[in-house]
Amino acid sequence: MASLQAHWGPEMDTPGLSIVLTEVRRSKTAEGTTQITYQISGSGFSPDEKLTLVRWPLNGEAAGVMSGVSFDTKGVAVCGAQTQPQSSPSPATPGASAPAAGSPPAAANTGGPAPSCAETMQFHQPVEIQATVAQGEAVRVAVMGNDRKHGAAASAIPFPIANTDKVCKLQVILGMKDGALVLIEGTGFPPNAQTQIDLITGDNTRRLNSKTNNDGRLVIPLLPGTSGQSSGETTVRFAGMAHPPSLKASDAPAPPDPGCAPSVSFQWGKGTYRTE
Repeated sequence: MASLQAHWGPEMDTPGLSIVLTEVRRSKTAEGTTQITYQISGSGFSPDEKLTLVRWPLNGEAAGVMSGVSFDTKGVAVCGAQTQPQSSPSPATPGASAPAAGSPPAAANTGGPAPSCAETMQFHQPVEIQATVAQGEAVRVAVMGNDRKHGAAASAIPFPIANTDKVCKLQVILGMKDGALVLIEGTGFPPNAQTQIDLITGDNTRRLNSKTNNDGRLVIPLLPGTSGQSSGETTVRFAGMAHPPSLKASDAPAPPDPGCAPSVSFQWGKGTYRTE
C-alpha cells in the first residue's frame, strides 16, 4: 500500500496521458471543517472516450465512483454521458459533484460498475471533487478507461506538513489515519545518492539511510511510535549525505552535500487525526 501511495500520480500515467487537480473553492461545513472543491484537467484523452473516475480515500480502497466522464475541448473533465430517454434517473442538480472521499457508492465497493454521472449531473457539466481532509492527507484521484489498461492519476495535499530549506524539502504524508503509517518524502536532493534521515521521538533518535531517484526524490514508509507510547510527536530531519564504505573503485566522485537542513514534525497516535 505504501508503495502504491508513493507512486500515485504521473509515475502511473499511461504514456501520453495526464491529469491535474485544480482547486476552485473552499467553504466551511456545518461542523466548521474546510471543504475543498477541485476540478480535473487532462491531456491526451480522446474527446469521445468515456472514462471512470476513481477515488482513493484514506483508510479505504481505490474504487470507481463515477462513470461516463469525458474531457471537453478545453481539457476539463465533464459528464460525457447523456440520460437515456427510457430510464428514470435522478434529476440533474446544478453544482452536483463526485462523492466526497470516504463515501464511494456501494457498487464501487462490491466490484460492480460505477454509477453513471448522468444520474446526478447535466450533460457537459464539469466534474467536481469535494474533500475534507486533515493535515498531511492527500486527495488521490484517477481516471481510467473501460479496458482498465490505460489512464492517469493525480493527487493534491491541501494542508501539507512540510518544510523547505534552500532547495531541499521534507514532507510527511499520511498513509493511514492517526499516523499509523506515514510517508516521508524528500525532494531537491542530489540524484541517485544515499541520504541520512533522522527520526526523533522524545529522547529516542533513529537514523535511516535512503537513496534518491534520478530526480533527487526519496520516499520512506514509516510506522511511527516507540515502545510504551500510544501517541507522540516525531521530528524528521535531514542529516546529510551517507557515504557507505565500498571495496569497489569508482571514478565518479561522491555527490556534494546540498548544504540544507530541512526538518518537519508531525503528531501520531490515537485521536491525532483531525480534519481542518
